[in-house]
Amino acid sequence: MGEKCLLSISLLMCGRKDSEKCLESLLPFKNKLPCEIIVVDTGCDEDTRKIIEKYADNIIAFKWCNDFSKARNAGLKAAKGEWFLYLDDDEWFEDPKDIIDFFKSGKYKKYNSACYMQRNYHDFEETVYGDAAVSRMIKLEKDTCFMSSIHEYLYPYKGPVMLFDTYVKHF
Repeated sequence: MGEKCLLSISLLMCGRKDSEKCLESLLPFKNKLPCEIIVVDTGCDEDTRKIIEKYADNIIAFKWCNDFSKARNAGLKAAKGEWFLYLDDDEWFEDPKDIIDFFKSGKYKKYNSACYMQRNYHDFEETVYGDAAVSRMIKLEKDTCFMSSIHEYLYPYKGPVMLFDTYVKHF
């Protein structure tokens, strides 16, 4: 029997052509932690589906219904990890070393949630951007769920909160 899953990473994928960059950025987690990648497929074409199959441990077909929480909750329901992290297919980690070290060191046991930085680019040359701390990682509890159909958020979100300098890039 394998190690207990420590981290479930869930992402919504709608068929963007550059989504492999996102999946590729999750490989350091897979290579260094007992974790799983869950993809909620909200409308990918056949070519994108083939890409997803190379990376995902679990693919959930989801008929898009204009409700981000419902789509996110589909991934959350399938999660087997002690912790849960979510992102979109147009985001990718620059270097997740700090998050990986957080789990490998056991420091995660002292926290209930975590934030990392999202760098939102306003141009494709990566010269104009704004940074924001995003609350996208949580220790799972039986009543954890996503709320709000737009600008969804995890509930309950409890402290203490770990703040990482780790960036996810986003166009």
